[in-house]
Parts: sequence; structure tokens; C-alpha cells
Amino acid sequence: MRKAKKSRQPKTLTILCWVFLLLLLASIAYVVYEAMQIGIFTPTQLLIAGGILTLLGVLFACLLLKRFYHTWAKVLVMVLSLALTVICMYGGYYIDQTNALFSLVVTNPESGQNSEDTQVLSSADVLGQMAMTVTTYAMHASGIAKPSDLNGTVVGTMMSSDEKGTTGAINQLHDAGAQFETREYPSSFSLVDALYAGEVNAIILPEQFHDELLENANDFNKYNALTTFTNNVDQYIYYEPIPEEMRNPADAVPDITKDPFTILISGADSYGNINSATRSDVNMLVTVNPVTHEVLMTSLPRDSYMEFSCKKNINACYNISGQQDKLTHSGFYGVGTTESTLEDFLGIEINYTVQVNFSSLINIVDAIGGIDVEVEPGLEVDTFYANGTEGVHAGTNHLEGERALAFARERHAYLSGDNQRIINQQIVLKALLKKMLSPSMVINYPNFIRALSTAFATNMPTKQIKELIGLELAGFPSWNIQNFAVSGDSDMLYCPSLNATASVIICNSLQVDQASSLIQDVLEGKPIDVANPSVEPNTHRNSSNSSHRSGSNGSEDTDTNQTYPDPYQEPSYYDPNFYDPGYVDPSYTNPGVNDSTWSDPGLSDPGIADPGTTDPGYQEPANPVAPEPELPSFPMDTPDLPFDEQ
Repeated sequence: MRKAKKSRQPKTLTILCWVFLLLLLASIAYVVYEAMQIGIFTPTQLLIAGGILTLLGVLFACLLLKRFYHTWAKVLVMVLSLALTVICMYGGYYIDQTNALFSLVVTNPESGQNSEDTQVLSSADVLGQMAMTVTTYAMHASGIAKPSDLNGTVVGTMMSSDEKGTTGAINQLHDAGAQFETREYPSSFSLVDALYAGEVNAIILPEQFHDELLENANDFNKYNALTTFTNNVDQYIYYEPIPEEMRNPADAVPDITKDPFTILISGADSYGNINSATRSDVNMLVTVNPVTHEVLMTSLPRDSYMEFSCKKNINACYNISGQQDKLTHSGFYGVGTTESTLEDFLGIEINYTVQVNFSSLINIVDAIGGIDVEVEPGLEVDTFYANGTEGVHAGTNHLEGERALAFARERHAYLSGDNQRIINQQIVLKALLKKMLSPSMVINYPNFIRALSTAFATNMPTKQIKELIGLELAGFPSWNIQNFAVSGDSDMLYCPSLNATASVIICNSLQVDQASSLIQDVLEGKPIDVANPSVEPNTHRNSSNSSHRSGSNGSEDTDTNQTYPDPYQEPSYYDPNFYDPGYVDPSYTNPGVNDSTWSDPGLSDPGIADPGTTDPGYQEPANPVAPEPELPSFPMDTPDLPFDEQ
């Protein structure tokens, strides 16, 4: 009996060793295959990595098949081989998810998909589909945080407005084990009202209707605070063809690893779908020369007044083409209008576009588990103006997505306004990079990839994105990154998008020429110095775009020693999209406050003469003048005045 038992133990270990060996070899083959498929690694890198993994596989094969005198030695080798197997499997999985991301942000599958699944088609190479998001929201106080919490509840829907997206969201919740009753509402307003009033436990909101909530928000309905008051229980993503008027094909360079190019980063002031036609509040041009490793980031004020161009797609803005308006309003007519307007204004060619919005930052920060930011004493904020969320205190603050967005957008709480807002944005960006490089990303990486899949959209082909990443991985070149900002003077001018006058910025003519020259220098491979930029006439710039001027006094501004020009300070205005709990109507009078300027109409004013009394010092004129006869009145036709002249 004992001899038989001893003979079976080595046999069992031998079988386990063969199983572990096969798993190890399969995992090595998997990670090598995925590394080859993603197309961002050089042949040399693949050869080195594959060689190392092959040697490890051979080594563990020898050890696993070797007969050890002690059983514990064999077990130790098995544990080490299992650890290497897990590493290879996770590595292959992460590479596969990253490969899927490239297709998600450039071109998407024709069928709907679960937001938890990033397996997509990767063969298409043209922009033709846009992601549509449907979100399930529940109030924080309800305790509903995941689909299974919806069992036995009532969920509000607006099926009549988006049947495809709502049906997909409901089916996805059912697949997750949630069983609930649905209640239909006719609009996004009644849907959110029902959630706030407690008529339903949760709502399913197609995100393309989120903007209309913001546009109609006030201190009473608090539509702008939906994401602040609620949990994001679930998200469903499906894809629709981009409307013809919104299509914006890239003007791609032949070889992105050798040819210089310019990217437009357009940041929309909206939630939900990135491709929505809304204001373009961030307009940054990134010019890259992959040979000289020069990178120039050029920023223009959102309210820059310039002539709109529709050459990218005349159907998008034919009714406003050739008219002057604020740059931010170009987003109403699609990113192609913003692109062609800036091309004509600066006399350059923009090759690619990248679109982001508010949801981008929220989703990314939440996906990585929040960020930590340092706030200096004196810069504390009790409540953020943007969405009424909790502010920040001096020291370290852990921010989730909503508070990170509010922190990056806050300006009303600071004396320096936009200057501090830009500093806050830099703090958030650094905190994001720090968190993404931390060990916690090993756990959060799949969530991070899913967040990125709907965080931005670009018309850069997948192949060129991979080639650009491969250029970085091939040698990790040292990039010379410089910034230049165009500024200007405030004015009140007519904006056809609003059919009204509005505050605008007249860009400084010299700085516009400097920006154009700097971009051209990068494209031509010349070294640049934003502190002392050279200015050469740009014959490609639209000469009719004369809305920029030299300076506030009309003379040329010759002070070019600005490495980081002071950012434009936007004039104060009331934005109905944001909730301000501290706002007080200036016409309101507090009866409990003693105001020396206030007069009680029941008191006697010594300066008022009672018409019923007789003034002893008054003498009536001897010959009173007869009143003039009243002239007959005739109706007169007066021409309608423009809005800004009434």
C-alpha cells in the first residue's frame, strides 16, 4: 500500500508539471501574438521580447520536467511558472484592450455593444460612426449603485425619444440580473423631474439630451446638477452613422513618422456625446515635427472674433459662411467648421482633429479611482460654482470625476480668475499622469481603457496612431515642447449665431502673425523660440479676416518677450447652465438690514411741498401764460431697428 502511494505521487506531479508547462507556452504565444497584432512595436523589440520569453519558456520546461529529490522544489518551480503564465496572460489581455481602443476612438462597429465589452472591429480605417451613450442614473440617497440594486424598483425611460438606445440599455440591465418596472416620460425634463421628486427610483437617459438639460437649468430645477446628485449605475454604448453635415475627414500626411503635422484639439462645453454640435470652448493647435522633435502648442481665446469658413463641409454652415462670429460658436456647426475657420485665420493647414468634452475628464478620473491634488493655503473653496459640489481645502484633496472637473473649471472663487483656472487645469493634468503611472493602474487599466473609448474622438487613422506610438517606443526621443498664446482686446460686436451683440475678443494682429510664423517654422524644421518669435508675412492667411488689430491703442505691440503669455481674462457674465448656491439677486432687500438709503414712504420728507398748503412767499404771475394747444397725433411708421441698436 505504501509503495503504491509513493509511486502515484510522482505521477501526479508529472501530470501537473505538463499542464503548467502547456499553460505557460500558450500564454507566451498569446502575448507575443497580441504584441505583433497591435503594430506599435518595432521588429527589433518584438525579437528581443520574444527571445527572452522563449528562453524563459525553455528554462521552465526543463525545470518542470526535471526530477527533483525534494517535492517542495518541484512545487516552487510550478508556482513560479504559474506566476509567469498569469503575467503573460494579463499582458496579452491589456495589449488586446489597447488595440481595441484605437478602433473605438477612430472608427466603430456597425452594431451596438455593451459598455463593458471593448472587443470591436479593427479593420476599418475611416471615420464614419459616432458613439451614442445611454446612462442609468439613481440618486445618491437611494443607495442604488449597480444594476442588481434595481431589482423591484421603478425606472423612468423616454423610449419615444431614443427607442434603440433605451431598449439596448434595458436589455443590458436585464442581462446583469436587474428586474424592474419601467415608466415612460415624454421628455428629458419630465424624466429628471420625476427622479428628483421620487416618482421613480432611477432613470435611463440618452446622453444626447443632456445638453438641453444644461441649456434650461436654473436654481430651481437644478438640471445642471444631475451628475452631481446621482450615481452612474450603468452605461450602454451603441453606434450611429455620423450625419453628413458633421463628417470631417482628415487631411492626412503621407508618413506621420517623418512628415510634420498639425492637430486641432477642440474641447466642447458639454456632457454626453463628443460629436454633439455645441460650443468649442478649448481651441488648441498642436504642431509636431517628428524629425526635429519640436512640438508647438498654440492657444486662441474662445471668444476670438473671426470670419467663419465652411470649406470642409459647406452643408454644415452655409448660412453663416463668410460672416464674423466668436470662435467658440463655430462648434455649433461641427468641428470641421472650427478647423477650416482657424485654417483661414492663421493661413495654415490642419491635418487632424481631436474632440473632447466634460464627460471625458469625469469618466477618466473615475476610471482610475480618483486623483489627489494639492491646494495651497489661501486657495480654498467652500463650494464650486460650476456644479455646487463640495470645494477643496488647503493640503491634499482626493477628487472624483465631478469634483475634478469643477476644480479644473473654477474661476469665480479666485481673484485671478482665469489665471488660477489654468493653474488648476495643470494641477489636474499632473495628478492624472501621476495616477496613470502608479501601480494601481495594473488593476484599473481595463476601466481606464473603457473610459478612454468614449473620452475622445479623432479622425486620425488607426494605422497612423499606431505608427506615432511606435515612433515614441522606438527611441523615446526628447521632445522640445513650447507654448504660445494669442491674446487681444475686449469688444461688443454682433454675433450672427446669437442674432445679437456679445462680448468678443479682437485678436492682437502681431501675435496672430507670430503664431502663424511659429507654426510654419515647426513645419519647415526650423528651431523655434516663443520668447523671440520671428514674424514673416503669411500669404496664405485670409486677407479679409481683418477683425484682429494691433493693440488697444492702435499701435503695433513690439513686446514679444513672452514665453507663457498671460491667459485671457474672460469678462464676467451670468451662465444659466451652472448652479450658484451663493447667488443673491441684487434687487432683493433684506428687511432685517438697516439701510440708510432706504426711505419709508409713510414718513414726511421736508423737501416735498404739499400742494394743498399756501406758501406766504409765493406770488402768482400777473399775466399767466396760456397753455399751448394740444397737437393732434398721427400714427408714424418707424423702421425696425437691429437688436443691438434698440
